[in-house]
Amino acid sequence: MSQEKEDKQLQYKPEPERKPVSPSPGSLTSTPGSESSMDAGNKPSSPSGMPEVLPVSTKQSIANFLSRPTEGVQAFVGGYIGGLVPKLKYDSKSQPEVQEEPTKPEQAVSKDKSAEEKKHVSLQREKIIARVSIDNRTRALVKALRRTADPKLCITRVEELTFHLLEFPEGKGVAVKERIIPCLLRLRQVKNETLQAAVREILALIGYMDPVKGRGIRILTIDGGGTRGLVALQTLRKLVELTQKPIHQLFDYICGVSTGAILAFMLGFFHMSLDECEELYRKLGSDVFSQNVIVGTVKMSWSHAFYDSQMWEKILKERMGSTLMIETARNPSCPKVAAVSTIVNRGIIPKAFVFRNYGHFPGTNSHYLGSCQYKMWQAIRASSAAPGYFAEYALGNDLHQDPGLFLQVPHKPDVHGGTCMWSLFAVTRAPLFPHLIPSFVLTEVHVILDGLLPPDTYFRFNPVMCENIPLDESRNEKLDQLQLEGLKYIERNEYKINKVAKILCQEKTTLQKINDWIKLKSDMYEGLPFFSKL
Repeated sequence: MSQEKEDKQLQYKPEPERKPVSPSPGSLTSTPGSESSMDAGNKPSSPSGMPEVLPVSTKQSIANFLSRPTEGVQAFVGGYIGGLVPKLKYDSKSQPEVQEEPTKPEQAVSKDKSAEEKKHVSLQREKIIARVSIDNRTRALVKALRRTADPKLCITRVEELTFHLLEFPEGKGVAVKERIIPCLLRLRQVKNETLQAAVREILALIGYMDPVKGRGIRILTIDGGGTRGLVALQTLRKLVELTQKPIHQLFDYICGVSTGAILAFMLGFFHMSLDECEELYRKLGSDVFSQNVIVGTVKMSWSHAFYDSQMWEKILKERMGSTLMIETARNPSCPKVAAVSTIVNRGIIPKAFVFRNYGHFPGTNSHYLGSCQYKMWQAIRASSAAPGYFAEYALGNDLHQDPGLFLQVPHKPDVHGGTCMWSLFAVTRAPLFPHLIPSFVLTEVHVILDGLLPPDTYFRFNPVMCENIPLDESRNEKLDQLQLEGLKYIERNEYKINKVAKILCQEKTTLQKINDWIKLKSDMYEGLPFFSKL
């Protein structure tokens, strides 16, 4: 009996509930009726006879879990959520890799920054090394020149130093500290014309200025205006007639703008007579400004220039050659000459640029850009690049144009250049050291200079035309009309021109001559007493 009861108990013993097991990726489930078990039974066997185990999808619908008997809500939720745990763990493992991705470009940026810093440091080192080498080279050239006694060898040494300072202008300060000026001034006393010319060039390059030849600084500025420069020629012709001296002897500093620069170069550099200047003016007008209207209109739309700029450059090269501006300082009778242009690609406000045949002394602060190492034809080409007439001229990275349309006071650099070369003490003592600035300039310049300068130091000649004559006028009848109106203007202002001629012819006083002699000797021998300390 007891055996039968045990059998009944075993027979009616309820089957224990299965706890759902969360499937893991790549494992097989033996749940009857499941999709994975059926797929596993139908899979082919491997060559070794063992059944090939393939990963089974772990995706199960919510219906499978609802149909299973569970003891409670916790078991139900645990059974369903358990299948998602491996996926969540897998995602959590892959999350750091996703976060590492944005660090790669950051590392690249940091590497680029470090590379740029290293490059910047290397460039600074190269600049320092280059500056040191330039200074050492300058000192070596100066010492070699000071040790040389042969005049022919001195010429070679002076030219080597000139080329070096042209290439590296920052070496001028070192040359001055090495007492190059006293050495050059003594060499200038040697009776050798070639040596004297070379010494004059390097002195002008360094910025050493001899005293002016007249009683005060005499500055001539000539404005542009195309062929209307013939009117300025009439005024200058009257001055030459009254003084019996050429223009390059009447003025210490000649500066021009646009076509006025052409006239300044012809008078200051080439010492041409006024008749030759007038003939050249007319010829240039007929050669350059003889342009067909249709062809000019096409060029205007293509290059923003009505006339042929290449032909204008060719004419300038033929007339002026390849001489550098600073090389004109070799001539002892050549005054200081400059041409003004405008740089239009350095910021919003155009900047004046001065082409000159002199340099500024080390330590002199000039308000205007400038250089003396360009050729004469380049200076004229840059200053005469009037918008609409000729294309702008590129020098290095700068674009130059005629300053008349961009600078409110295009002749301010002229007066400023004179003050940088010679002391301004003479302005405050006008009766003793009168200055002269005859100029053909705009009304704005006249108002500024007339109000700032003392009386009888500034004279303006600005003839008024009876009709508006364009810049590119080349007809002979119109040019003759310009000359006639210029002569009429001179007749009306004869008193002013006579006064200017009288001031220009004033010679230095005895006191001025003594001061100039003392200054020259002190510069030659580095102070008083007048004997060499070398």
